Amino acid sequence: MKQIICVISMAVTAACFSWQLNAQDWMQFRGPGASNVDSAAQIPVELGDNIAWKVELPGKGPAGPIVVGDRVFVSSSAGVGQDQLFVTCYDINNGDKIWEQEFWATGRCFCHSLSANAAPTPVSDGKHIYAFYSSNDLVCLDLDGNLKWFRGLAVDHPKAGHDTGMSSSPVVVDGVVICQVENQGDSFVTGIDASTGKTLWEKERAKDISWASPVVMSSNTGAKAVVQSSDRVTVLDVKTGESEWDLEKRPSTISSTTINGNRMYLPIDGTTVYQFDNDGQFNEVWNSERVAASTSSLLADENNLYTVGRGGIVSSFDAAEGKPGWKVRVGGSYWTTPIIAGNHLYLFSQEGQVSVVDISADTPDSERKVYEQQFEEEVFLCSPAISGDAMYMRSDKYLYKFSQQ
Repeated sequence: MKQIICVISMAVTAACFSWQLNAQDWMQFRGPGASNVDSAAQIPVELGDNIAWKVELPGKGPAGPIVVGDRVFVSSSAGVGQDQLFVTCYDINNGDKIWEQEFWATGRCFCHSLSANAAPTPVSDGKHIYAFYSSNDLVCLDLDGNLKWFRGLAVDHPKAGHDTGMSSSPVVVDGVVICQVENQGDSFVTGIDASTGKTLWEKERAKDISWASPVVMSSNTGAKAVVQSSDRVTVLDVKTGESEWDLEKRPSTISSTTINGNRMYLPIDGTTVYQFDNDGQFNEVWNSERVAASTSSLLADENNLYTVGRGGIVSSFDAAEGKPGWKVRVGGSYWTTPIIAGNHLYLFSQEGQVSVVDISADTPDSERKVYEQQFEEEVFLCSPAISGDAMYMRSDKYLYKFSQQ
């Protein structure tokens, strides 16, 4: 078990995103810090009775919504060959469509029938929207829908893609859009200049499939991208793409890394936790096969970790050492990562089931499941977004806003 550690001088208070401009904004996959946690949000428990608005989308896609200011943005794809690409902007107050842009895919559009070309969640730096697709097309629009640039990454990498589809969501930090394209053909991770769309750097990766998304951590030497592949986890310099830490272990190729404080929770052998310290080293803290996130990503709040296992079993663990806490079964199968708002965990299943679990420390286990509703003929595959006291969620047909009525 080979481990190569290069020194990165990091502050203990690292792991914040440099584009986190507004506490109300949810500008990327899993939100600020890629945590899927908003402890201050007051979201109603009875979601089905608190639908502020619901709008039909132009296409399908597991891509989650993002929120910038008073607008929510969603990417979709449609057509027999999934080659129609959409980015749509809605008013968060009433769901009115503000604008919609349509493009044609230039790369391979093959994907599983349950998925879609619009699988990666868009990302924003507060000024622009960067929408990425399974066809490896990357679109940059301003907040008013004006096209700034378009990159078909498959033009230079025609073998990039596979039959079940790509789904790694991009990140943007310090003026660099980072896209992870890992498959059995042309496999790479690349840094794109956010202002021009030009390639700044590109690094070859293992020719194997990974659907995990990169995350960003900060250091006193600049932002770093944590890239999770089928055979390793690598920390790359955002500006240059140079490797600064490389862990040769086999992580999950579906659930993504979670960073909380100065700890990095890697989906390796269940969960393996590394702490990045003042001396610049990544040190393993603990490992537990019981802390397994399955197809969802692990959630971490101040004191606890949460996973959703097979059969819809929600489990809590002590964050300090990974000791098991409570466990409750909600049922269903999950590609979505659940979301924490206040003292509740919200789960959206592939079968259209919505469940809410009370995560308060003093709640008896028998009373933790506080809400369940079946949304008929709906498929939930993406992760939700929160802005203020409202939650935004897309199915394969509609975009919902849930808020207190």
